[in-house]
Amino acid sequence: MPNSGVLPRASVALVSATALGYEVLLTRLFSIIQWHHFAYMVISIALLGFGASGTFLTLNPRLLKRYELVYVVNLILFGLSAPACFVLAQQFAINPEELLWNPGQMVRVTAVYLLLAIPFFFAATAIGLALMRYRWAVPRIYAADLVGAGFGSIGVIGLLYVLFPMSALKLLSVFGFAAAVIAAMELRFKRTAIASIAVALVAMLYVLPPSLMYLKVSPYKSLSQALNVIDTHVETERSSPLGVLSVVESPTIPLRHAPGLSLNATLEVPRQRGVFTDADAITPIDAAGERKDSAYLDLVTSALPYHLKPAHRPIHDVVVLGAGGGGLIRQALYHDVPAVTAVELNPQIVELLRQDYAVFSGGLYDLDQVDVYIEEARGFLA
Repeated sequence: MPNSGVLPRASVALVSATALGYEVLLTRLFSIIQWHHFAYMVISIALLGFGASGTFLTLNPRLLKRYELVYVVNLILFGLSAPACFVLAQQFAINPEELLWNPGQMVRVTAVYLLLAIPFFFAATAIGLALMRYRWAVPRIYAADLVGAGFGSIGVIGLLYVLFPMSALKLLSVFGFAAAVIAAMELRFKRTAIASIAVALVAMLYVLPPSLMYLKVSPYKSLSQALNVIDTHVETERSSPLGVLSVVESPTIPLRHAPGLSLNATLEVPRQRGVFTDADAITPIDAAGERKDSAYLDLVTSALPYHLKPAHRPIHDVVVLGAGGGGLIRQALYHDVPAVTAVELNPQIVELLRQDYAVFSGGLYDLDQVDVYIEEARGFLA
């Protein structure tokens, strides 16, 4: 049994940081497996979990009699449920288009809501118990809660630069167990109890098999459709808070992406790699070649400005907003524009073309005529 200990400020701060990190991470996960519109669900899911926790604590004040045990158990359950509930929620395939006529879809959405609210329920119950138990120290515990939430919201953004979303989810689960270990130390549990929780923390790294820790992307997203083509596969992947980039190759049935291409076009589109952001929003990378290989870019709708200009007035420079795979840059170069300013928000797309696909793209982003700016388009224009 635990003895009287210090205020559980460190454990409150850590669980608060992990819960906020989990909430932000869920917005990324929803953007990938569904569409970014579903990311807004996460706020209501978190509020559902926190609200249910408040009601639960109000109706069960007797839990304070065994505060130490209940507090630590809730932290452990938060660490367990964070990845487990998301894995289970993915099994309820949601098809947004069917919501209007298929009542079963609403049942699935409800199940997803309830499952994903469970980790927030456990985290909020632990924090709520600490506030109820130490009423005389509410300002200090609440301060720890707010500080932890702030660091968690920022920290998960940095985490997504080094880990893919599912790996980040697994690490957040470990942080939940770490909060339980710290809580046991703060409340002066016996060493055997602390050691048991610590062992569970380490085991958590291996309990969930890789076969479960994957993203079940909607079959209606562009990447899912592309991968249905024979021999098509994801060649390279990058992850950041701005999105998961998947570079797709299709050697047997070549990938060709030329939106707005004239129905009268007879020119062949060159070899391409498709870059998908969050399993959607494809931007192609054209293979480097001779000037004539870019001639098809003069037959797409984005070439209209070059044909509207007076013939006697050359274009001295062009700004390309959202440069992506470089198609509009190549189009400008095809029209002999001497200076192209390329603005791209996601630096990882630029890195892909400068490193992994430098030879394939002909070093497009390193050409003397091209100046690259990693900025948001509206901010750059302002």
